[in-house]
Amino acid sequence: MARIRLGGGTFRKTFLSYTAILIIPILIFCAINVYKGSTEEQRRMHDKYQEDAKRIADGADSKLKLLKGLGEVYAGEEWAKKLMLDADVYDNEIDLLKDLEIRKDLQNAAYGSGVLSFASVVYPAKRIVVSPWGFYDSDYFFTKVASFEGDGRRLLWNAASQYHIFKLLPQTEMKLWGEMRTVVPVLQSLEVVNEPRAVLVLFIDSSYMASFFREYIGGTGPTGLSVTANGTPVFEYGGGIGRADRRGESFDTFTLSSQVSEWEYKITYPRERMIGIDNMLASLMAAVVSIVIGTMSAYLLAKLSYRPLGILLHKLSNRAGIDPIRQGGGLVSEYNLIETSIDRLLNENESLQQAVQDYKSAARSNMLLRLLKGYFKEEQQADRLMQIGLRYTERTYFCTMLIDFRPIYESFDMETIRKIEIIAFMAVEKSMSARRIDYQLFEVTNAEKAIIVSAESPFSDESAIREIAAEVMEDIRANCGSKPEVLWGTVEQGLLGISKSYYVASEKLHYLLFSKGNESGGVSSLPAIEYYYPTDWEVQLINNLKIGNLDTWMQIVDEIREENESRQLSEACIAKLISSLMETMLRVLNELNIDAELVARQFASKLREHNPDALWGYVYEVGTLICERIRYSNTPSAMERGNDLLQYVNRHYTSADMSLKRLAEEFHLSVSGVSKMFKEVTGINFYDYLCRLRMELAKELLREKKSEVGHVAQLVGYENVYSFKRAFVRYEGIKPDEYMLLCL
Repeated sequence: MARIRLGGGTFRKTFLSYTAILIIPILIFCAINVYKGSTEEQRRMHDKYQEDAKRIADGADSKLKLLKGLGEVYAGEEWAKKLMLDADVYDNEIDLLKDLEIRKDLQNAAYGSGVLSFASVVYPAKRIVVSPWGFYDSDYFFTKVASFEGDGRRLLWNAASQYHIFKLLPQTEMKLWGEMRTVVPVLQSLEVVNEPRAVLVLFIDSSYMASFFREYIGGTGPTGLSVTANGTPVFEYGGGIGRADRRGESFDTFTLSSQVSEWEYKITYPRERMIGIDNMLASLMAAVVSIVIGTMSAYLLAKLSYRPLGILLHKLSNRAGIDPIRQGGGLVSEYNLIETSIDRLLNENESLQQAVQDYKSAARSNMLLRLLKGYFKEEQQADRLMQIGLRYTERTYFCTMLIDFRPIYESFDMETIRKIEIIAFMAVEKSMSARRIDYQLFEVTNAEKAIIVSAESPFSDESAIREIAAEVMEDIRANCGSKPEVLWGTVEQGLLGISKSYYVASEKLHYLLFSKGNESGGVSSLPAIEYYYPTDWEVQLINNLKIGNLDTWMQIVDEIREENESRQLSEACIAKLISSLMETMLRVLNELNIDAELVARQFASKLREHNPDALWGYVYEVGTLICERIRYSNTPSAMERGNDLLQYVNRHYTSADMSLKRLAEEFHLSVSGVSKMFKEVTGINFYDYLCRLRMELAKELLREKKSEVGHVAQLVGYENVYSFKRAFVRYEGIKPDEYMLLCL
């Protein structure tokens, strides 16, 4: 048979679920890793730019500190101090050599700074300017040598008239010897007074400053640098801040204040768009590898997860004989297969439950009939009563009622009879429920129904039972026009009281039938009162004698004696009762191959004495002798041999040739002797015991599902599988195949 392929998509969905569970966290982790790498790289570049901007600002401040140091140098020059004096005598001391030295000194100061156009010392009061080109009148100097555009000269002169430690003026245009230059005037008072007599004036050349920044920054520096003073631009390098908005580009701008002056440096760096591309590529490669590994892992997990379900489904489809709904291409839907299996199991479970209910109902009816017939108490009887829902004990009071449907069966068809029976059952339920009385209604014969009424306390009197019977008969007559007879027995305590009450009700019924049968013949006399010796009790008496159960035998005889003495029978009737008991025991003696002639003669002798007590005593004596004789026959040697026989069967019951004949040959006994000995030891016949052992082993093998039914039959001792199946159905109620399915 071709292997059925399952195609309901369960494996595919399982695989996709595992894939999503594994891949989604991988993608999230990779995205977080890329984001963290990019953020870390941006932070690193920001720190790098910030350090570089601070380095540039410190470089510019170093130049300003250098210029500030020139003020301290010239404040200590002797010639500068002499020129501050009002006396002209000191002016004559500066000869040509000294003049050349001063000019050379100013030139060196400018050249040494690297950013100054020139340096000069201005004496506002004397209106003299000492420059690298000589001594000039201030008006002439700032007109012919270094002339300013606009208000530059006025601002410079006003600032020179005031005290300044280090003053940077706004950027201005200046024509030096006819050449236009952009300069930033720097003023330093050479004496600490409100109106200094000498002021060092330095002119920072913007072009020289730009050259300084170019050399200081290098080729991979910022894209722009702007210097402002109180918000006023001083000079720009590389396009300044304005480039930040060019073509939608983004920049990082750092603003740093000068530590020496009022200047403020704004340094701009480009913001990289492809920052951390190496880390991003590495993360993407790791993500691809992780996705591949995750997909393979998801496939492996899906296979492992689906394997138990797949095995179960293939067992259901191949071994259980299920005919699932097939799809195109030979595929079988898992869900349809499971649904079909569940439906089958539900149907089997329902059938099994129904069988259990039927069994319980049959067991209940059988137990009620046993109680009705008066079976004596067994060891497990109380447990059986509880299992079937009967809370009967020896302290419970009982009364048995009989409903006779014989007249109805003679007058109506079956359909009408069933309707009348249903009406009768409803009438009983109505009457019992109204009085809250517990009862059990069951069938004794087709035309005779029994009701066992039970109570924990004794009924008030017989009138209560009579009222129930009358009410039931009246309800039946009112609803269907017929009135079956309802008879009742005496109220008795204990389980045997059920039987006693039943036989009283049965006697009433027989008397009623006898009276009706003899009305036409004119016979109106009552039948003679008979002794109480039910056939069912006689059967139990015989069985207990045969097995030597003296206690139960004496209990039965005591009950018979007590019941008959309560009836106040005549001596002749009692003698007849005891004679019947003796006849029963003589039959048992004959069946056991025990000489009964002596017992019969002794009983006949005692019967002629007309002494009931002596007769009862002899009955007890004979019964005791029979039970002791049977017990003596079961001597230890015989029991030991029986145990050996039982152990041999237990060891070889799986052998196909196990039989009574083989046991007889093995133990050198006859076949009948082996059968009798085996039943005495086990309580059941040989073949029932052998079949029971084989069925228990077969059930264990079927539950393990290691072998087919035919092989199991051979293992437990059956050469023919059909014989095994019949035996299994007889003992278990179901076929071996069905039992195997129930164990799945």
